[in-house]
Amino acid sequence: SNYSEGRIFAKYFPSESRIPQDGFFCNNANSALLRSAWEDQTFDEDLTGLEDMDLAKRLVAQGHTLAYVAEASVYHLHDETWAQVRRRFEREALALQKIMPEIHLHPIDLVWYVVSSVAMDVVSAARERQMLKNLYPIFRYRLAQYSGSYAGNRDHRLISDRRKREFFYPSVSERDTQNASRPHSGLAPYESKQSAGEG
Repeated sequence: SNYSEGRIFAKYFPSESRIPQDGFFCNNANSALLRSAWEDQTFDEDLTGLEDMDLAKRLVAQGHTLAYVAEASVYHLHDETWAQVRRRFEREALALQKIMPEIHLHPIDLVWYVVSSVAMDVVSAARERQMLKNLYPIFRYRLAQYSGSYAGNRDHRLISDRRKREFFYPSVSERDTQNASRPHSGLAPYESKQSAGEG
């Protein structure tokens, strides 16, 4: 995974368990729930992403409890082009509009989040003596993350069936196919291992 994505995982998937956990963050790269809960509440098939978090929010609202178990780790890899990273965050931001409609991103937020997250990632990478090989990937990842999030957050329209097909079955150019078969360069050894996914 990209260095910056590894830092996101460190935030949301810490080494200590949280039983019970606060909030309703959930990731179905590795999760389990009661059969009775699943029979009562299932995924919202109209969401473009974050269906796991949406389900968790509804279950918490009904009085269920969530737990984060740090020892239940899995490998869940994202081998994406920069365009695919941006599209993933755009899809998730579209879904987040339904899950948490109070969240709004403004143009100044976009600039601030890119600048501040790049700065924090660079400082972290420098501390780990990995800055030079990760400088460009850090910038590209954070730009894709927040530009995609901004685009998805700003799109308040109902997604048509055609638009859904574009998100879930995008046409892929020959160049993208070739890029997808090559890993991003300059990744640290531990970055090929991650414990979470797109959601």
